[in-house]
Amino acid sequence: MKRLTLSIWTSFLITLFSAPFSHAEILAMLNYETKPEQMVRKEGIAVIDVDPKSPTFAKMLMDIPLPPDLVAHHIFYNRDMSKAYITALGKSVLHVMDLKRFPYRIRAVAVPDCKVLEDIVFSSDNRTWYLTCMGSSNVIMGNAGDDTPSKTIVTPPSGNPFILHPHGISVHNGIDRVLITSTVSPSDLADAGETVTVLEASTGKLLSTHKVSLKPSPQRLLRWK
Repeated sequence: MKRLTLSIWTSFLITLFSAPFSHAEILAMLNYETKPEQMVRKEGIAVIDVDPKSPTFAKMLMDIPLPPDLVAHHIFYNRDMSKAYITALGKSVLHVMDLKRFPYRIRAVAVPDCKVLEDIVFSSDNRTWYLTCMGSSNVIMGNAGDDTPSKTIVTPPSGNPFILHPHGISVHNGIDRVLITSTVSPSDLADAGETVTVLEASTGKLLSTHKVSLKPSPQRLLRWK
């Protein structure tokens, strides 16, 4: 296979695929982009063998192309690992890879209300996903069956602060809650959010926003020590 000069992004997920009558393969899936100085820009998903005992160890087994201006960011698996979801910084598009069919198929899902796509989590029944939008301060709920966006959770009016630049997200369906942390603005790293926001997982209803103190009191620092 022709060797490519690539700049690897941070997304790195390992999946174990077990063959019924032979040894298992340990495959890593990651997204890449060409270096800035290269004339022709390329992005894609690479599948690499990371089994040290394999004859194809450290080799790229598959190269799945992505749009060259996508700026792919993270890869997330759903609950049963039947799909992989690729978020993007450059376009309001979520790419979904069907891992049940080989060769793998990727489908582009438009999420126009989401700019600078960050993290995605899945409900315990694998029917709903929640996507944070760092650049538009929105959270998108989606139907994980057909992967269509179902609800945009937007910033409420002034005086009822919402999460600013949402990034980290987790869901606990046992208590019907989604927690979201804020981060910096994608265009200004000095513009940092400082909140944790709570949603009702079943409806996406905004329940509360809590400011996180950036300057802990001396008493708290002593307790942490």
